[in-house]
Amino acid sequence: MKPTLLVVLLLGGLIVPGFALDRLDQWAPAIWTQTLATPKSSVSMILTKEGSGKFKESIAQTTYTSNPDGTYTRDYSGPDEVSHSLFLQNGRLQKCVADNSKDQKVYSVMLSSDQHNASFLTEMKGKKPSSITRIMGAEHIIMPEYVNLIRQAWQHGIRGGFAFKGLAPDGSMEIDMETRLIETNAPWKASDKYEIPSAFMSAFPDSQKYVVADFNLSGMFSFLYKFHNYWIFKITPEGLEFAGSFGGDPKKAVFTFMSE
Repeated sequence: MKPTLLVVLLLGGLIVPGFALDRLDQWAPAIWTQTLATPKSSVSMILTKEGSGKFKESIAQTTYTSNPDGTYTRDYSGPDEVSHSLFLQNGRLQKCVADNSKDQKVYSVMLSSDQHNASFLTEMKGKKPSSITRIMGAEHIIMPEYVNLIRQAWQHGIRGGFAFKGLAPDGSMEIDMETRLIETNAPWKASDKYEIPSAFMSAFPDSQKYVVADFNLSGMFSFLYKFHNYWIFKITPEGLEFAGSFGGDPKKAVFTFMSE
């Protein structure tokens, strides 16, 4: 019996690689030597699609505090999560505690001083906490670092895209991920799969230049989650400044932009 077309395509996808992106570990040691400015505190509007032309509104607040030793903290309070994070001068995560109401779990992670080891602790009410320690390679990031990774990559001169491995919040898996960088003055046009709220468009005037980081999973995980997420940054003389995001399942898409 001849294999079906789907099987042939899947096998072909495993054998013949697509357009290859640079791997993060090719230039990560260089970019993480740079210092990043502490981001600005902000209040964000979150719009979640609930039907054609219908969006649920919620608010998130992010507060950044600089420390005398050059590190800074990030305190985030949103509809699904409250978190406290500590970042080094280069934007790498040192530790984070996130209480996720959607997962009903508290995720904690602590990095060693040399960034070579990450210790994860996951707590869930009524269950025994689980812990795991992972060795961190140059290709790895923990997702709270993602915004800083894009800022560092741009500052280093990366203009195309790159592939890396992100770690799950509980540290249990490393996931193949990709990012492509798009320069535009209309960030919502990075994808034509979404109904864009007018308030979201208005938050990004075309007089400003932006970089959109088109984020998606790759490898086997792309079959489980095939949607993209788009992270929007303003281009400023000092570098990139995070300004909002959109993406996910188009039927339940989430749009975030700074309201203050």
